[in-house]
Amino acid sequence: MSDAASPTSADVLKSLKLLRSGNADERRQAIEVLSHVTDDSRVLQVFDYLYQTDPDPGVREAIWQVLSRRGPSVPAPSPRTGRQTPRTPTSGAAFLLNPANRARVRQHLSQGAAPAPRGSRALSLLMGLLLLITGFLSGLAAPAWIDWFRLRQNGIVTQADILGLSAPVAPETGGAHTIAYRFRVPPASENENAPEFFGEQQISADLHAWLAETRPPAVSIVYLRDDPTRSRLNTETPDDTRRERLAILAGGAATIALLVGVLNWIVRLPGRGALRGRLLRGQVIAAQTRLEPDGQRRLTVRFRFLSPARRLITSEASRLRSDLLPGDLPEPGTPVLIEYHSDRQFRLL
Repeated sequence: MSDAASPTSADVLKSLKLLRSGNADERRQAIEVLSHVTDDSRVLQVFDYLYQTDPDPGVREAIWQVLSRRGPSVPAPSPRTGRQTPRTPTSGAAFLLNPANRARVRQHLSQGAAPAPRGSRALSLLMGLLLLITGFLSGLAAPAWIDWFRLRQNGIVTQADILGLSAPVAPETGGAHTIAYRFRVPPASENENAPEFFGEQQISADLHAWLAETRPPAVSIVYLRDDPTRSRLNTETPDDTRRERLAILAGGAATIALLVGVLNWIVRLPGRGALRGRLLRGQVIAAQTRLEPDGQRRLTVRFRFLSPARRLITSEASRLRSDLLPGDLPEPGTPVLIEYHSDRQFRLL
């Protein structure tokens, strides 16, 4: 196959398999074939991985020759005698866009990623418990509020006959005072009798005493035209107090849960001098400085790195660095360190 010919899919698959071969010559042949499809980012990721891990200097030289055609972003390979495990990034060997990050990097490497602050787990559990309580109280209050709203908007007011009053046998032990009533609704047609409906509701002790003393024949109620079984006294009752109390408790629990959530978020904010993300190694593609109108010098670095998912990410960052002279610029291929959170959230240290 000539240099100008594009490899077929079968050639690409065969070459990818040859990259796993223990024979260095076969791996170099595979690299030569795959060098014609470097527009595929997956092939570049494979080359980057082999460049860092392959024990044969000739294989690394072949990969460098391919990658260098795309731009001087990879340093020339240095001789190695055997397979080495990629080293953990160190702040001393890498160029730092912000020199103030050097202490943070050292702390991160010596202690590992910053643990979750004390109390954060407890706050999360408390917030979850409060949300469960809010849901429970809301579930208790919702049916009563729905009925109240429907009766308020679409209710029909009528008079209901009092069938009886009841009171607890021993008032000191507590108990409910109730009233039972009966009312009629207009019939659907003139040939039908007015249907009767019954209701029973808790009332206050004062209202019970007044009704027992005055003995009125009827009380005012409100009911739903489409569902007369839904009715209530047309006055304030203990059910209204219970409904409002449940709503207040649910709202209070929700408010406290929100405040605990905000406090938990504040506690989890990165502490000053701490790195919260994963520390990755990258390489400088290009660097340049320019003079700002105020006389300060701004350094701009274009860099690239492999994400944990083996995606090749290219970006750039800039910072005022008046301490750098033109000859101090990082050359292409200089190692850099990246604080990585996701493919869209990272920063050059």
